[in-house]
Amino acid sequence: MTSFLKTAAIAAGVALLPAAAHAQAAAASAAAATGVAIVDLDAAIANSAAWQSARAQIETTYKVQITAAQTRQNALQAELNALRTEIETLQKNPATPKATLDAKIATFQSKGQAAQAELQRLALPFARPQAYAREQIEAKAEQALKAAMTAKRVGIALRPEATIAASSDITADMVTQLNALVPSVSITPPANWQPGQAEQAAAAGR
Repeated sequence: MTSFLKTAAIAAGVALLPAAAHAQAAAASAAAATGVAIVDLDAAIANSAAWQSARAQIETTYKVQITAAQTRQNALQAELNALRTEIETLQKNPATPKATLDAKIATFQSKGQAAQAELQRLALPFARPQAYAREQIEAKAEQALKAAMTAKRVGIALRPEATIAASSDITADMVTQLNALVPSVSITPPANWQPGQAEQAAAAGR
């Protein structure tokens, strides 16, 4: 069940946190905050009380759909694994005609794409409430990070993959702030809800 409730990781293209979040947090902590810390934004959201509760509700409410999706995923994976093994066997045989190998590879790619599309359709009933719940927490993430940095007198926060040595890890502190700011969330999105609305509302309120 957990495999179908994993959320997309926050992009880690750069080591520093998003400029807006970093700038506001640094300003709030003022010049006296000179410490350097690391923070795992995705882990903070995943470990927040609101997300843990929302995930449990989704797992209960959509248990039938999640189980069906997992069962189908296992079946599709078995089919793809068998085809992959067949391709690997053909590749090891020098006598295999190129056209035969190319056809098998094309079939594998086609089946893989079809499987992905099918699983996305099966996941839609619980993926939408999952996205809605997470978005409500993410809307408070910047505020929680700023508060955690201020409390710990941190002037610079880096992602865990940063190579620069950090003096502390404030991920747990951010979780504490998130729990205070958003103790619970709804898993029932409004009929007209579209992803991104919570973030837009939060931005408008700054």
